[in-house]
Amino acid sequence: MADPSEPPPGARPEKTSQLLRQFTEQLGSDRVSLEDVVASLGDRGLGVLMAIFAVPNIFPAPVPFGNVIFGIPVIILAVHLMLGWPRLVLPKAVARRSIGAGVLKSITPNLAGMLARIEPLLKPRLPAVSTPAAERLIGVICVVLSILSALPIPFGHMVPALALMVIGLGLIEHDGVAILLGAALGLAGVLVFGLVLFGLASGLSHLI
Repeated sequence: MADPSEPPPGARPEKTSQLLRQFTEQLGSDRVSLEDVVASLGDRGLGVLMAIFAVPNIFPAPVPFGNVIFGIPVIILAVHLMLGWPRLVLPKAVARRSIGAGVLKSITPNLAGMLARIEPLLKPRLPAVSTPAAERLIGVICVVLSILSALPIPFGHMVPALALMVIGLGLIEHDGVAILLGAALGLAGVLVFGLVLFGLASGLSHLI
């Protein structure tokens, strides 16, 4: 008997976790281009990728400047949101780059599983927050947060990255409550970042 939670054959899944699983199950070649991955996500791509790239910066960087590596893609995504572009636009040289289908299939179950646990908490709410004009304003906030999350300041990037992840999840399901929660976390992140900078500046002044 078919699982009622799964979409009918040929239908576009309602849930992003199902969309990711369906995409990897239909891969017919050994490699897949970034362009194909972006196209498969459609208008959910910005939110999904923002949440994914923000996650590593929630934790202390394991290597010096490690947060910069993951922060730069988030800056690009935030600029897309600020400009009102619903889909990720990649330069041809980048879009044609490919990754192994086996690698994608190995990481998708964990990623889809994580999303499946979060998705029941998300639903379309506060539609005023999901209008194009509102999302551009959210994009401005995300640009600021993404820049902060990419700066190599110890512990200063963690709260902004958490805010970006929550905003990204809210964008996926047009959940205005999640987006506003992420924006509130972002404000807290700016304050934490300021305190970190003040502490570093004070420490340096004492050393000098």
